[in-house]
Amino acid sequence: MDFKELKDSIKLLLADRDIDGIVEISKTNKRTTSALIAFSYDKTSELSWRAIMAVGRIIGNMPNEEGRRQVRRLLWNATDESGTVPWSVPEILGEAICTNPANFEDIVPILIGYSHSETEDNIFLSGVIYAIGRIGQTHPKYISSYAEIIVRNSLMHKDADVCANACIAVKKLGLTDLNMDQPRKRTDVATVFYQDKVMSLPIGQLVDLLEGEPNG
Repeated sequence: MDFKELKDSIKLLLADRDIDGIVEISKTNKRTTSALIAFSYDKTSELSWRAIMAVGRIIGNMPNEEGRRQVRRLLWNATDESGTVPWSVPEILGEAICTNPANFEDIVPILIGYSHSETEDNIFLSGVIYAIGRIGQTHPKYISSYAEIIVRNSLMHKDADVCANACIAVKKLGLTDLNMDQPRKRTDVATVFYQDKVMSLPIGQLVDLLEGEPNG
């Protein structure tokens, strides 16, 4: 099939939540990762988040060198020189690392490094914090104390999505020593992906939701 037909097939599978079906297609069609990345940019769409999860899983399950080649490509896309708009690179890297942390252990500090920016508006920060939470929940040994500091500091960030993802990461990392009074007072609305759903809600409401759930 041509690339448009491939994308149409993958879009239907994403709509049906059939990640296994997409993984099967990827075994015979090398362009599956490119098609999924093309669907990954709109983080207000659950379909895009399914694409992020699918491509991360596919890359994580690739033979070591092939998987690392795909990761290098993502890292290149995240540079200014690539000329692309790499909105979802941190989240995809996080999913790949969650799938196969042993093969990508050296990528974790690179991923965390995307939290730094010379300007206050960092397009990667929210995604990096999401990825820290994802990795830390399933493979806590790969999350350093420095990564936890980034999460803690981001609870006070002016950007609603950054703050909200930090609140979720606090929950996933099991950081119980934090005073959440400041985020709880915030009424600005954030859009996050949590419990397999896209949610738009005030940050304070999100904090109450998280605190009402059991740990672990």
